[in-house]
Amino acid sequence: MIDLPLTDPSAWSRPRRAARVSAAVALALALIQGALLATTAWDKADTFDEPFYLGVSAILWTHGDLSASRSGALPKRVFGAALALAGVGIERVPSTRPEAVAAVVWARSGPELRRLLFTVRLTTIAATVLAGLLLWRIALRFGPGVGLVTHALWCFSPTVLAHGSLATLDAWAAALSVVALWAVVRFLEAPGVGWSVAVGLAVAGAAASKVTTIGLAPLALAAIAWGTARAPASRARIWGRVALGLVVCAGAMGVGLWAAYGFTTGPAPFRAARTLGPLPFPDWMTGLRGQVERGFGEGHANYLFGQVSDKGWWWFYLACIALKTTLGAQALALLRGAALVRRPPAAGSGWIDLALLSYPALLLVVMSASKHQGGICFLLPAFPFVMLWVGRVWDDARRAFGRVGLAVCLLLLASGATETLARHPHHLMFVNAWVGGPINGPRYLVHRLDWGQDKRRLGEWLRAHDVSRVYYARYGGRPAQWGIPAEPVPCQPTEGMYALHAIQVHRPVQEHFPRGCVDWLTVEPPDERIGYSIYVYRVDAERLARLQAARDTPAPFWRSGPAAARAGGLLPGG
Repeated sequence: MIDLPLTDPSAWSRPRRAARVSAAVALALALIQGALLATTAWDKADTFDEPFYLGVSAILWTHGDLSASRSGALPKRVFGAALALAGVGIERVPSTRPEAVAAVVWARSGPELRRLLFTVRLTTIAATVLAGLLLWRIALRFGPGVGLVTHALWCFSPTVLAHGSLATLDAWAAALSVVALWAVVRFLEAPGVGWSVAVGLAVAGAAASKVTTIGLAPLALAAIAWGTARAPASRARIWGRVALGLVVCAGAMGVGLWAAYGFTTGPAPFRAARTLGPLPFPDWMTGLRGQVERGFGEGHANYLFGQVSDKGWWWFYLACIALKTTLGAQALALLRGAALVRRPPAAGSGWIDLALLSYPALLLVVMSASKHQGGICFLLPAFPFVMLWVGRVWDDARRAFGRVGLAVCLLLLASGATETLARHPHHLMFVNAWVGGPINGPRYLVHRLDWGQDKRRLGEWLRAHDVSRVYYARYGGRPAQWGIPAEPVPCQPTEGMYALHAIQVHRPVQEHFPRGCVDWLTVEPPDERIGYSIYVYRVDAERLARLQAARDTPAPFWRSGPAAARAGGLLPGG
């Protein structure tokens, strides 16, 4: 019989009670996030990229052909499975991309497409919610408070909610990044061959979701080497175990990526490797080359603070972070910084922070150097690491400021959640109060904010107002599917009803919509905003005369064309 020390019997139940409370809060947060994601997915029409993803996913599922789309094979296989389960007849889908997109997406009415989109988006929702619970489990290693803060940041992030409700790749890359982080943590807790394999497979899954996660590979290998080297053993045995761990992990990465790409082989797309003969996953390598060429070669029509550039800006993603994250989350990060200065933690804590921020820093630097700057979603795979870093504010604030610090943490969490919920379900268009919220957002950021997601709402608005004809500056999709009686927008001042996507107003691309085409109209602000992303104007004879008289005003709502077009009263295409 073992004698136990005489203590208060209630003390034995406290850890269990705390664990039950923590689990209950995590489950409640997951359910809330799931509801937010589901209602957003049901509300939004097809975004610019989703028809493409649905078409190539159907090709991949039916024909096993990866050539239609090289990147993101793993989520596309899941999308294909969802399409098959939905019973939409993808077993008859053509093998070419335009025809497949037409058969899967464009051949359906708006209500049919809405149900199909929702079905496929449910897979992303499930991945997002489960990744949040896994992130909470990782954060629990630092205590229930850190777990709460980290999970709440994930559940109420407008970027996570925006892309976690779409049939696109970004949320999948973030979810698989969480799995990779969990596998690395488990390896460091119990170094061994089994967890080396798990790390490699997790990184392979992330890389098979989006190439922006490739930076996880060298950092994961570094973690394997460090975790193995610190285990007790003789010097000779340590180096042997390190080498074994690295080989096993790298091998698992290769096999996992190869499996995601159907164990295909072929010539490498890189000139230096063409003499090596057939290599595994050539389609993934071709996709990687294409992304590199686009990001560091041809560029993209990037937009920032009213300017368009095909080269981008070094501070683009810093601006995205400043404007697309909640003020509550930003304040929590500042609170942690203040707590670290006021009461520095133990030396080991700094190494954990460095490890957590290494991949986000690497991704930020690489993406900032890229000429293709598509929005904050490109940084989404780094969010779990940053959120865990911020979540550790709970212990630091308590150590530095006592109960007041904990109260401030909860207040800031509630503030961030409230800011996000106030814009639900328009999370793509979320911009914080630094620039006045989403009403002013397109003046500063617009690409992948207006992603064509509010066409369904526009169709409903037009029917409710008995509008039978509208000049529509569309951005992706097919207007007729959503009941939009669209006509091309005239660049010559004309009476009528206008519906203009914000991206076409603020960042027109010449071959799609002439620069300055609607400068005669955007002298004034819109009469209505549909989901913050579509501007609606009613132009009668009286307003047309007023707009013509004010066309040279120095302070229009927006002007994208050259001054010469204004001087003559006519605009490109007019």
